[in-house]
Amino acid sequence: MLTSIELKSPYGLDVGRATYLTENIESFEQHKDVYQLLWLQNGKVTVTLTTNKKEIKAGDCLFLGKNELFRLTSDQAYTLYYVQFTDNFYCRTKLDTHFLSKCFFFDNTKAINSITLKAEQIVFVQCYFATLLRLKAKEYSDVNYMLAHNIIERILLFIMSCHIDKFVDFNKEKLSPQQLKYTVEFNELLRSYVKKERNVHFYAEQMNVSIAKLTEICKEVFGTTPKKIIASAVVNEIKLLLKHTPLTIKEIAFELNFEDVSNFIRFFIKATGMSPKEYRDFL
Repeated sequence: MLTSIELKSPYGLDVGRATYLTENIESFEQHKDVYQLLWLQNGKVTVTLTTNKKEIKAGDCLFLGKNELFRLTSDQAYTLYYVQFTDNFYCRTKLDTHFLSKCFFFDNTKAINSITLKAEQIVFVQCYFATLLRLKAKEYSDVNYMLAHNIIERILLFIMSCHIDKFVDFNKEKLSPQQLKYTVEFNELLRSYVKKERNVHFYAEQMNVSIAKLTEICKEVFGTTPKKIIASAVVNEIKLLLKHTPLTIKEIAFELNFEDVSNFIRFFIKATGMSPKEYRDFL
């Protein structure tokens, strides 16, 4: 029988690594009332929920909603990283609560919901897991809590911006015709203009709606603001250019229409916690 225990953490957050058939076998406990993110670094694992079963492979991320218990089985070695967090940890504002409720990743009612990360996305996830593990080892403080919260938010926004098409497809039955129309249009505009436009006003104007209306749509569909969705999409573009091109930091800033390099660097640090150079060196 699958069981869980209460999460005892001043943060309302747990992060760690689980391994199987390795020199140092590590396991983890499933806690009550937590959302869970699992990333399989290597190996293959079969994940079994109450009504569903799925095999995940290296590079896959799995999302489990509150109190979704699961079992892992495998006949080969694997390394898996996990994050578990409570409502109280994540929900500082009503918008946080709304965003979490709209995260389709945590809805496994029809099938176990997972995504496969690309190479450049794996580097991103490795970096954030490393930061969360360091924070876990530190004494609780308001600053450390805010850092941990911002990292989890960035992970969710990052995944949503990378997989908006999947989000829309998953939620077609739940979206009204108008919501679906605006969501698809916003996504197409992001694809076309994200390198040049970061202003919400531009996207609202292209869609022939007010900023207030676009914000309302994004909150209804994604649970967050268009500004955050745009910023996350811009960060993804920066990471692709840092990894896959020889462009200098200055040239990338110019490519993405930043007024100067210092603004570009500040933008990236605020979003990722590291400078563009540090991110490139990390790759």
